[in-house]
Amino acid sequence: MFRLTRQRDPRAVWWSLLGLVIPVGIVGVLLGLVVGPLWTWLPIGIVLGLLGAVNVFSRRVQKTAYAEMEGQPGAAAGIIERMRGDWRLTPAVAVNRNQDVVHRVVCRAGVVIIAEGRGRGQRDLLGTEVRRVRKVVGETPIHDIVIGSGPGEVPLPKLRLTLMRLPRTLRRGEVDPLARRLRAVSSPTLPIPKGPIPRSIPRGGKIR
Repeated sequence: MFRLTRQRDPRAVWWSLLGLVIPVGIVGVLLGLVVGPLWTWLPIGIVLGLLGAVNVFSRRVQKTAYAEMEGQPGAAAGIIERMRGDWRLTPAVAVNRNQDVVHRVVCRAGVVIIAEGRGRGQRDLLGTEVRRVRKVVGETPIHDIVIGSGPGEVPLPKLRLTLMRLPRTLRRGEVDPLARRLRAVSSPTLPIPKGPIPRSIPRGGKIR
């Protein structure tokens, strides 16, 4: 992963080194000289520097992975599959010839319908799926998300945070019956349009 990230993001190494040097310089050396003794503060600075370098590099890895995935059919599904928690994903419940695709997620926030693609029909697919799901789930909350950079759309790198911020309205015991009910009335999952989906993004957005 280090070699791949360095090839696609040459500045990742320099930012990581900066994350290492600053804590070592401020905490380890500066406080060691001012407060003292140096041999006490320097190990603390090194530990903080290593943690800072790992954190910075992790963020650069995540940024590179999102940049590579953006615009590819199924990218949103790839992110949700790697999220921690109870996210019942049904990918590609609707696909059109322009490679617009709609995914369905059942979670404690209710039902989330996510549309992504390169064409202009993703909102039509989204609306059709929302109406179909509404007939099944009744008053259960339904959230719709369009992946993109336009007004009212959610950029792919912000999808995970957007999902995590949805209000939890269902109890844990209500999620599974709801997911089974939707599966029972759903048509077979459609294949996601062909195209390489990068798998380099860490689960949960963090390096393990």
